[in-house]
Amino acid sequence: MASFTTRYFLSLGNVVFSMFLGALALFACWFYFPETALQLFKMAGSFREWMANRGWSPRYEVAIRAFLGDQQIVFMGFVIATRIVVGAFIGLVAMLFGRRPDPEV
Repeated sequence: MASFTTRYFLSLGNVVFSMFLGALALFACWFYFPETALQLFKMAGSFREWMANRGWSPRYEVAIRAFLGDQQIVFMGFVIATRIVVGAFIGLVAMLFGRRPDPEV
């Protein structure tokens, strides 16, 4: 039972940590590379328009336009990128310092 709880809170911590790092990465991109950040927001707007203009019924199109904002799409991309980086780092650390199988006698 303790292993399940530990795994649950570690994965939850990974999500929260990735959201925090994603926000920092977005801020750093905006501060140091404003042209790139502007391009990301323009691409997110194009993606939102592409998604909304798929011939949905008005009920679904309104929901897509309400919930898929440019900011959410860009932030989601940064969070996913940081989750990949954090997951790779955790995997590397686990591989280097993880428990090794006992040698057979």
